Amino acid sequence: MKVVILGAGGWGALVGAYLSKAGADVTLLFRRQAHVDEIAKNGGLIIQSAEGDSLVPVTATTQPGEVSEADLLIVAVKNHDTETALQGVQHMKVGAVASVQNGLGHGERFRKFFPQQEVLRIVSRVAGSLLNYGKVQRGDKDFPTWVGNPFNGITPLAQEVAELFNASGLPCEATNDIEGVEWCKVIWWTPSSISAVLARLPQTEVMQSPEFAYLMVMMTRDMVRVARALDVNVQDYPTIEVMDRCDGELSIGIQNVIKHGREWEERGGKGYKQAMLLDVERGRRTEIEDTAGYIWHLAQQNGIGVPYLDFGYQVVRGFDEKLK
Repeated sequence: MKVVILGAGGWGALVGAYLSKAGADVTLLFRRQAHVDEIAKNGGLIIQSAEGDSLVPVTATTQPGEVSEADLLIVAVKNHDTETALQGVQHMKVGAVASVQNGLGHGERFRKFFPQQEVLRIVSRVAGSLLNYGKVQRGDKDFPTWVGNPFNGITPLAQEVAELFNASGLPCEATNDIEGVEWCKVIWWTPSSISAVLARLPQTEVMQSPEFAYLMVMMTRDMVRVARALDVNVQDYPTIEVMDRCDGELSIGIQNVIKHGREWEERGGKGYKQAMLLDVERGRRTEIEDTAGYIWHLAQQNGIGVPYLDFGYQVVRGFDEKLK
C-alpha cells in the first residue's frame, strides 16, 4: 500500500516510520526542510522510546509535487490548516483518505473534499513528539488505534489499514463506531490538554497532581453532561477511560486520574507533552476550537451549564487570540 502522510508532525512521522517498517511504501510530507535534511543526513528517522533509540529509513519531502499518487492519504495536519494543506495535494491521484485529526464531525468534512474516494476516520492513542529535526519520541508503547468508515463502519479498506498497523507493531482495531470512539477521545483528551497548558508540565505529571486531577475530573463531567443530553453513548475504550471519573464520589474520580497518570508513566510516557501545550509554548495556534470549543458551542446551543469547561476553553482561546 502506498501511503502519504500529510502533516508529518510527531504522530505522522512516528506512525509513518512504523508503517514503512511493515512494508508499506510511505512518504512523509513535512513542513520544514530541516527535518528532511536531517533525515537524509542520518539515513532515516531517529525514534526515541523506552527501549532506546532506533533508526528507520523513510522517504521524506517538503514538496507535495514530488508525490503523484497514493492509495491512502492520511491527513494529520492541524484542523485549521486542512484546507491549505489539501490545496497543495490537489494534483495527486488519491484512492482513499483518512483523517487522524482531533475533534468531531470529520466524516462529513472530508466527504466534501473527497466525494468519490472512500473516507476513513482514524482515532489513535499512539503518542509521538518531534524532539528535534529528524528525531521523534514515542511517548508510550502498545497504546491502541481505531479505524473505521464513519458512514459504512468496517469496510475492506478499514480492515486492511488495521492489519497494516498491527503488522507494524502498532495495535489497531477496525470498528463500526468510529465516531463513538472519537467522542470518548475528545472527552478524555480535552481536559488533559487544557490542564497541561495551565500547568506547563508533561502529561503524566499533570495527571498525578491532585489539584489538576480535580480540574480534569470536573471538565470531564461537564463534557459528559453535554454528550448525554444529546443522546451520545459515552463509554470507555482501552487507554481512553473516562467513566471512572464521571459518576460517583469526586474523590474517587481524582484518585483514578492520578492512578492513570502513574500507569502511563510506567508504560514509558514520562516526559511526554500534549500537542496543545507544545503549540502554546511555540507560539502556534491550538486546536481548542475543534475540541473543547466544539462541545462548548453544543452546550451553549442547548442551555447546558459547563463552568469548568468554559474556564479552560476561554483561557486557551485567549492564547490563540493573541496570535491574530
